Amino acid sequence: MRYFLVVGETSGDLHAARLMDQLRKLDDRAEFAYMGGKQMSERGGTCIARAEEVAFMGIVDVATHLPLIRKTAKKVQQALLDFRPDAIICVDYAGFCFRYILPFAKTHLPASKVVYYIPPKVWAWKKHRIRKLLTLTDLVLCILPFEVAFFEKHKLTHAHYVGNPTYETIAGYSHTAAVPEGEYVALLCGSRRSEVQMNLPLMLQVTADLGVRAVIAAAPDIEPGLIKEIVGDHTHVQIVQGDTYGVVSGAHAALVTSGTATLETALLGTPQVVCYAVRGGHLANFVYTHFFTAPYISLVNLIAGHEVVPELFGGLFRKETVRQHLNQLMQDPAARTTMLRGYDEVRQKLRTDTSASENAATRILRLLAAGPMGTTAED
Repeated sequence: MRYFLVVGETSGDLHAARLMDQLRKLDDRAEFAYMGGKQMSERGGTCIARAEEVAFMGIVDVATHLPLIRKTAKKVQQALLDFRPDAIICVDYAGFCFRYILPFAKTHLPASKVVYYIPPKVWAWKKHRIRKLLTLTDLVLCILPFEVAFFEKHKLTHAHYVGNPTYETIAGYSHTAAVPEGEYVALLCGSRRSEVQMNLPLMLQVTADLGVRAVIAAAPDIEPGLIKEIVGDHTHVQIVQGDTYGVVSGAHAALVTSGTATLETALLGTPQVVCYAVRGGHLANFVYTHFFTAPYISLVNLIAGHEVVPELFGGLFRKETVRQHLNQLMQDPAARTTMLRGYDEVRQKLRTDTSASENAATRILRLLAAGPMGTTAED
């Protein structure tokens, strides 16, 4: 079979590479072409475009580089026509895939099956994309279990939960680097410059007020100079870059900017307070409550289906509130135990017998084996 994968971010490159491994195990005649990164290139096949060349984020960044993005899209589209894949597999990277891949495949490659592995978070925003997933894909492979019920509610019945790569990574995690000694609070202040600038100052103030040691788990792409500038004269702080799991696993508690980091912290078993600075204060909370349908902002609570970790964002992200919640986790064994039990629920909901990539590959092969009139709603 011929497989064409479209990837745009580093994490997607890793997930797609693992999927290629599994497809090759199940299909010894597998041929690959792709827009991807280093991990995929190591698996062989034909690289049509490098993912990092179009990995732009934010409206301004995307608008500035729009000519390059369009040029790359045309190159990928021509490669799709030349390669004539049995399956077109989009991995995350919603902006590019929804604009340049899904409608193109529907119009120009009607015989190719279209698979979306790690679909966009339409349950949080841009719900209009559900319609495109419904009409332009043959199979949607989810890594968050609650997504399947959400899609079914909106008449999309070809979505399946295949497992969670973060769960799998942490389940097999074995820390070897030196963990900071003594009791400390881990600070995960975001992976973008703006997030660090908005979240870290208050996190530092809170830990200083409580008289506790803080260790900043700096994201790999954040320049160390930025963090050092914000830390300034604070003497209770240590900065560790490139070992987030080690810092979190050794911490007594953590302040975590919302995102995948909240799930990673939960799976590592460290009690946390979710913190996210949003411009607009309480107005942001009002807008979220009245215009967003997702009940929580953290993956931990979304997966559990109830509040496991406190979510302090917008007007709730205040020094007094953060200090109160963090102090409770530091001092109250019952509060810690309750949260850790909630973490166990999350692990149970994420657990699968086989890996996400293996399950995804099996689903894709089953789809292709069904033939032109096949459907993914067989089970």
